[in-house]
Amino acid sequence: MASIYDSTNWSTSSSGPWVIGQIVQHGGKFYYCTQAHSGVQTPIANSQYWGGYKTYAVGTLDTVVPHFFWVPNYAPSISSEPKVRSIRFGDGYEQRTPEGINNTLISVTLSFDKRTEIEATEMAHFLHIRQGQEAFAFLPPKPYSSMKKFVCRKWDLSVEFEGSYSLKTTFEEVAE
Repeated sequence: MASIYDSTNWSTSSSGPWVIGQIVQHGGKFYYCTQAHSGVQTPIANSQYWGGYKTYAVGTLDTVVPHFFWVPNYAPSISSEPKVRSIRFGDGYEQRTPEGINNTLISVTLSFDKRTEIEATEMAHFLHIRQGQEAFAFLPPKPYSSMKKFVCRKWDLSVEFEGSYSLKTTFEEVAE
């Protein structure tokens, strides 16, 4: 796998062998092989063999959402800037109220250093097909470690030396 544009179409007659990092399209979704295997292991959400989608309970319904499952290097940067409306009065008094319902969304700056070409290709493919507008699930590091939805509007992929890649990105939390 040398290009984010290479993928395999999965069919019921597909039996592999499947290799780690192989990108497979099934049912209009892209899945990433996380465990080498043979046989007909249908790419589905929550599979031990395939990553890229997870099922979450939303109210009484289960919904399948894209899932960024790669683990970043340590030392992420998490920014939070609550949106607040302020009104200053002539006597020095100030009134502050939250701006909107979801006024405290976070932004997470992540580094994925010293990654193989396969892993860098998978991550770049995942972000590329979201086109900076489709939200995906991601588990941010502690102390914010609760599954949240994010968008990624920009990422930088660099080759440090042959076989070693780095991806730097910022995930912005969204309310949906």
